[in-house]
Amino acid sequence: MEKAKLPGGKTITEPVILKLGDSEILIPRDRRLKKVILELSSRCNLECPMCFRSHWSEKTGDMDIHLLYRILSEASLFPHLSYIHFIGMGEPFCNDHVREALKAVKTRGLQVRITSNGTMVDRDMAEFLVKEKVDILDISLEMENIPWRGRTNTLDRGLEALEIIRKARERAGSRKPEVRIAVVLTEENVEEVIALAEKLKGKGVSQASFSNILPMDSKADLMRLYPVDLNAEQKLTSRLFLPYYRIGIKTEIPRFALSSERHCSFILGESTFVRWDGKVSPCMRLAHSYDEWVLGRKKEVIPYFFGDLEKDLLSSIWDKKEYVAFRWRLRRALYASCLDCNLLHVCEYPKTTESDCWGDTPACSDCLWDRNLIRCPV
Repeated sequence: MEKAKLPGGKTITEPVILKLGDSEILIPRDRRLKKVILELSSRCNLECPMCFRSHWSEKTGDMDIHLLYRILSEASLFPHLSYIHFIGMGEPFCNDHVREALKAVKTRGLQVRITSNGTMVDRDMAEFLVKEKVDILDISLEMENIPWRGRTNTLDRGLEALEIIRKARERAGSRKPEVRIAVVLTEENVEEVIALAEKLKGKGVSQASFSNILPMDSKADLMRLYPVDLNAEQKLTSRLFLPYYRIGIKTEIPRFALSSERHCSFILGESTFVRWDGKVSPCMRLAHSYDEWVLGRKKEVIPYFFGDLEKDLLSSIWDKKEYVAFRWRLRRALYASCLDCNLLHVCEYPKTTESDCWGDTPACSDCLWDRNLIRCPV
């Protein structure tokens, strides 16, 4: 049994006991954490109508740099920890301490990845990212022809950011940061996304990650590309894949057909999510409060936290009985599945993420992320 050491030298050896029906499962406490996903800021310099933030009533803010230092001080307690990913529901570059945060991670020998809308990446920032050898920079590109009132088109600015980074890497003779793009697909922009490949030629992009839209309201729900049958999925996947393959850009493409196969990338990737205020959530989806539309049904997402870093250590939160059992269940997809249930439309459980008919909290039973319709950023 792998032993988990706590600060002060104390070692946890007793397993977590999980009851499944008439069986008891002994789950060793482990320290398999590989990725810490940090929401450096929940603020943003843009106001995109399809974004989670446009449907919040929450307070927004920036992560305190001292909170980051406390997290990094525990890095040695997690022997498999490989990198820190700055991503969340806000723009990381809105945090005034973003440079200090990136330096702090690199100083400790960890890889660092940052996801941005690109609009705050100027020449000075690009040179800093190159100098500090930031490992991966994801630029989220927003496509042009989505007809939402008040929508901010950032495609041109995003392409400009890619060029700024390319030139900074060229001047420094460096391959870092590796530059990737992320795009949300809709009925309205799929043709633009296919045509985007030509605009990315020579801009130093190594990978394009596509995800379906997760609708926040009924209007956005009409714009989703899923679900379709397997033949339609194959055709759409090929149309998205080929233009990027021809110019040497690797693609990550979501499912468009509904599958019974479920994989939680957050859990299988041995990751945890830390919200800007220090609250520890199992994933991005469950870190904030908002309404989402799941295949035409409105669902309330209730945030769920296993602990708060303002009150406890990350190692102690990771070792909590509830969190250990939660990770064990999700690794094996041992939770209810609403989308396969013939009682779905008369059941109360799918209305929120509070709990499911198996008695599990939080409920992952209606999650589009684990069906790979919505791609996880890990």
